[in-house]
Amino acid sequence: MPGIVFAKTKDKLDNSVKSLVMNFLEKLQEDDTAPGLHIEPLKNVADPRVRTGRVNNMWRAVLFRLETGSTPTYVYYGTWAHDKAIDIAGRSTLQMNPVFGIPEIIEQTKPEPQPTGLQYPISGGAAEGTGVAPGVRPVVDTWKNGLIEHGYTHEFLVDAAGLDPQIARKALAALTAPAFHKVTDRAPDWQGLLVLDLAAGKSLEASKEDLGLVDLRETPTEPTGPQTDDEKIIAGFDKDAAKLQFAFIGDAPEALREVIEGGSADAWRTFLHPEQRRYADGSWNGPFRLSGGAGTGKTVVILHRAKTLAQREPGARIILTTFTRTLASSLSESLVKLDPGLPLAANAGAPGIYASGIDALVHQVFKSASAAERKEAVKAVLGDAHASANLHPGGDAQKTWKDAIENTEHGLELELANPTFLEQEYVSVVLANFLTNREGYVKVPRVGRGTALTRPKRLGVWKLIEAFRQSQRVNESISFPELAAVAAQLLLQRAARGQGALADHVLIDEAQDLHAAHWTFLRALAAEGRDDLFIAEDSHQRIYGQKVPLSRYGIAIVGRSRRLSLNYRTTEQNLAYAVSVLNGTQIEDLEGGSQDSRGYHSARSGPVPEQSGATSLADELDVVAQHIRQWQAQDVPGSMIGIIARTKRQLQKLQTGLAERKVEVRDVDYPGDGSAPLYMTMHRAKGMEFFKVILFGVNESTVPLSMATNGLAEAERHDGMMRERSLLYVAATRARDELVVSWNGTPSELLPNTNPKVSAR
Repeated sequence: MPGIVFAKTKDKLDNSVKSLVMNFLEKLQEDDTAPGLHIEPLKNVADPRVRTGRVNNMWRAVLFRLETGSTPTYVYYGTWAHDKAIDIAGRSTLQMNPVFGIPEIIEQTKPEPQPTGLQYPISGGAAEGTGVAPGVRPVVDTWKNGLIEHGYTHEFLVDAAGLDPQIARKALAALTAPAFHKVTDRAPDWQGLLVLDLAAGKSLEASKEDLGLVDLRETPTEPTGPQTDDEKIIAGFDKDAAKLQFAFIGDAPEALREVIEGGSADAWRTFLHPEQRRYADGSWNGPFRLSGGAGTGKTVVILHRAKTLAQREPGARIILTTFTRTLASSLSESLVKLDPGLPLAANAGAPGIYASGIDALVHQVFKSASAAERKEAVKAVLGDAHASANLHPGGDAQKTWKDAIENTEHGLELELANPTFLEQEYVSVVLANFLTNREGYVKVPRVGRGTALTRPKRLGVWKLIEAFRQSQRVNESISFPELAAVAAQLLLQRAARGQGALADHVLIDEAQDLHAAHWTFLRALAAEGRDDLFIAEDSHQRIYGQKVPLSRYGIAIVGRSRRLSLNYRTTEQNLAYAVSVLNGTQIEDLEGGSQDSRGYHSARSGPVPEQSGATSLADELDVVAQHIRQWQAQDVPGSMIGIIARTKRQLQKLQTGLAERKVEVRDVDYPGDGSAPLYMTMHRAKGMEFFKVILFGVNESTVPLSMATNGLAEAERHDGMMRERSLLYVAATRARDELVVSWNGTPSELLPNTNPKVSAR
């Protein structure tokens, strides 16, 4: 029975053609001599191993036949219309890269003419009589070829970096981002990624390490006996860089069907970047942190890591958690998609993989405890007075803080007697240290808190904390951060009794949004040891949580921290726009160090984002309606068009206004049949992606939202403003292909002024 190696296709196939290809490959696996397949060599071709096969009268597959013992192995390259398939087959070569020994398919093509530049209008303010912000002026797109900027030559790229001469020449000659990305898109995957790395400023040595490339000229090889060229290619498919593009299907039709039917959108299930694979399969003597910007594949890594751990340690108790229920549900669905045979646990602590939002996980631990256990844990967190209370999760913490401020003599200035400051102080200092009395709070170090407090001020804060706790006790309520601290105590007390930890491995996605009580709980979930915690985070996307140095909670990640820098989702133009929202700000990571966005780069190219200012809400709604109609006319699925706003009130106006314009949109939580575009808040958009995105109502009055920053002390105000920037960054990076930013009146001060296109309305 012939073997099949599947090459990740560069061209999309219609669903109707996918079923034909699947049928063709299943027959090929059964018997490659079957007459209906017409597996035929061609004359006058670049590679004598190339074959074409008959998918049907219109479509032909391009393959390479490798002689491997008694049965051949076919490398499936792709399926095209008959004449195009013949042309591609004639120009394509399956070869071993002479520098790194990686199998690769090279298409010989003619040089293409390059455009000399692109002109885009840019917004600077409001043009009179146009309905747009004034100061619209034409500018030239400022994209620069990073290979040229960093001094790379054709000779270096070919001889040292192992690039195909044709690819190196075209990459150096590219004058625009679309032209550059066309080269990297059509190149063998590892070569395309290497070019992107070098253009972004990464050194050749660093990129080689990330891609798992080993220079054959620098590595002594052990004698392995005579090998044919075909056998060398088969052996090369096992190299990490080759696995970016090639997957050996063997004789498993189920695996073949997954690869064919999944298409490019599900390529993450089969084709991992070697760097991602290293983190998914690696092992560390303690917690490991993986950071990376939006779209760099952190969640992909964490899903594959869950699979790796489950297969490596049958019966292991693996908990996969994240900040929200929505993201947790998405992780559960993705696990099943990744491998339907994975062992999924029904509850935390059971063998297999258990996926849950962290607050639901906290609640499960709390509910599983006996009354005596709860009483002991509550006493350790909230004090003796709460120990006998019958507490229920929930309540309005914001209102409780306001009532405490109003009804307590505290002697604090307004910046401190503020629900936002008090809640952060309570969670980060009091709950994190299990403080139950004034004496403990006055003495405890307040690591990571920006606003200094004198002893009198600490006493005033503690009065408000006591008032908050008393109100909670009267109402028999316990806030979710309090519940997390109590659940942590339950786990710690069980461990002290020798009952053991609840999990063997804990995987945490979107970790930047977790607060101090969450981290106390997570540290207690698994005993300290090998591969106990795997943390994926992007501090640029911190829209909920507080700055939390993990070392405070016994989570030491120094020396076990890495960063992903290649964005697979967002185009280079959209990524540059989103990152510019963060320019000039200093962002702290979970180790307390500075995290910047330098080095982030994209594997994709697309149109320049459009900023569209209007003089009125009605005009802005006209802009939104026009874009939606235009995209729908291009057959963009409604479910892949996202309209994102800062507040729910804005979304109400959006839905009503578009209904008046006969444009149907649906709430993302009630999508219907998926035919209508979806609207959501910026917070709700976290974890989602769309082909087309409109950021609606990005006005000075809504972004930043005044209630997020007003009335706070300087450190907390800065932190609140940073969260607003991060929120805008998150919203902008939801767009895969096209991004439109709209407003009416005065635009937000957070919007960048570099290179957006502005349309006059």
